[in-house]
Amino acid sequence: MKKTISLFILAAAFIAAATPSFSQQTLSGDVKQQIKEVQAAIAAKGAKWTAGETNISANREDWKYLVGLNFEPVDAEPIGLVAAASLPAALDWRDASGNYVTPVRNQKKCGSCWAFSMTGGLEAYTLLKENTPGKDLDLSEQVMLSCSGAGSCNGGRLSAGFLKSTGLPLESAYPYTATDGSCATAAPGWQAGAKKVGAWGSVKQDLNTIKTALVKYGPLPIAYMVYEDFMHYKTGIYSYTTGKRLGGHAVLLVGYNDAEKYFIVKNSWDTGWGENGYFRIAYSEMDNSVNFGLSTIAYRASKDEVPAGEAARAASFARVSPLLEGVSSWK
Repeated sequence: MKKTISLFILAAAFIAAATPSFSQQTLSGDVKQQIKEVQAAIAAKGAKWTAGETNISANREDWKYLVGLNFEPVDAEPIGLVAAASLPAALDWRDASGNYVTPVRNQKKCGSCWAFSMTGGLEAYTLLKENTPGKDLDLSEQVMLSCSGAGSCNGGRLSAGFLKSTGLPLESAYPYTATDGSCATAAPGWQAGAKKVGAWGSVKQDLNTIKTALVKYGPLPIAYMVYEDFMHYKTGIYSYTTGKRLGGHAVLLVGYNDAEKYFIVKNSWDTGWGENGYFRIAYSEMDNSVNFGLSTIAYRASKDEVPAGEAARAASFARVSPLLEGVSSWK
């Protein structure tokens, strides 16, 4: 009996080793050809990124569900923000004396990128506001999708009025279903423990203004246009090379780097895509058809309170400054 079981295990292991992954099995000739064309375009244009098979490459018929932003004007007054004359040369809110960015999620087959963008922004804002870096705060995108009125699985807009008036509960109050769902399905009384913002507004599409907002307010829900080559992004600094436009997409801006002129962005296509679910995108993509930053919003506690990002950076400096004083006194 034991010998039979051992042979079965060995056979199963052999079959598993010999069987290609699901995505490799379903990768059509058309997709393989498209990836080659993207790779050729990257080489021809001298772009600084790598294309290849990702967790979504094979499912071309589902790509339309992975975008879902309606580019309606943001229904909030612009934040009165003057671009700072002096900013850090680089910033990454995942590593800013602590990690203020929650893990990458998966919107699945639903055009709810707008809900994930704004929910991720609220999670980061809450970690900054409550000074709890590293906490895996998981708020309910499904409540945003089913209750806010800002959109559906067919798309939505960056509108945070619901986050101000009502807020979002923990994921457990209404786990994500990748469907429009019904607000009545959420756990009774979820509003009592919901996380909220006190105020929000739009951010001008300008490089220094967006960087200033990122430093002062923390991670920002932001939008742009997605093209076919982006679906095969593996790593590097993305810039558009080839392919048709698929539609608008909302994500979460978490950092930037002036030396190499790129933004750092959290996506909602799971960790099998890009750089463990993140991507870097060149500053230049603000000024072409990609239109990065076309819509951007920021959260804060109130118009009169120090923004959460600015407060967190000040608190971090206060913790470090005594150490710096000690260093400066060394002989």
